[in-house]
Amino acid sequence: MIIKSGFSGSSSLFLSWVLILNLVLLSVFSVPVYSRSLIIDTKGYASGQLSRIGRQNTFNRALNSAYAGEVLLGHESASFISFGSLPQNLVTNPFQFCFEKEDFYETLEELVGYDVVIEYKTPRNNTLLSCSAINELVDIYLIDRNLPLEQLHLIGDIRTFEPEVSYGVEFGRITNVIKNKNAVRNYFMTMQIGESGDKFRHFAMDDRDLYEFAIKSLRMAAMVKVHYSERLANRNIFGHRTRLFVSEIEIVKHRDVD
Repeated sequence: MIIKSGFSGSSSLFLSWVLILNLVLLSVFSVPVYSRSLIIDTKGYASGQLSRIGRQNTFNRALNSAYAGEVLLGHESASFISFGSLPQNLVTNPFQFCFEKEDFYETLEELVGYDVVIEYKTPRNNTLLSCSAINELVDIYLIDRNLPLEQLHLIGDIRTFEPEVSYGVEFGRITNVIKNKNAVRNYFMTMQIGESGDKFRHFAMDDRDLYEFAIKSLRMAAMVKVHYSERLANRNIFGHRTRLFVSEIEIVKHRDVD
């Protein structure tokens, strides 16, 4: 007995095209690889005025001890949403974070209104997965404008082979420094341009010494000059064709109190 298939040749061809179409749609609408890899496991620092903390509104009983906070980045800044070389919402203003320890809440309550440094990480632990912010608080401390420094100017390396299209210097205050713990260590930095306001710029770094020096500058809320090289890159998921790589950081004012 010969059992005939219930699908004709044209039907099989139709199903094949449907399968291909589904695969294409999945590749288009899924989270891009660049974005996923960037936020797999990061450690970061943010500095600014602690403006708000409170219990996170949620209907999940497992999150009944979750809290959220906000920091206004830099000095006298206004809101913005990042569309630069970092994934949207990884760096925003106000900068948002989550935590679950009640003793953290008591500490942060005393610091509202002060200039602070937030140390955070992603991904968050399981009990914070439904929190609105993607960043989990690790530690918090006050800005220290008298932090001792061995040097005020650090010249680093740019190791990328991407061709240079321009270069320049920006003056302002470093507000975010991020280390991506992927297979290749990447460092990112956000800077408030000028002494106040809502103009921010994102940079990339591939020098660990520059990364550590940027953290020190951030912890002091120092005014710095950042020398950068604009490098041509493939169009990324945000439509940008270039990236700004940090080559030097120079602290120009670090003991003045605003």
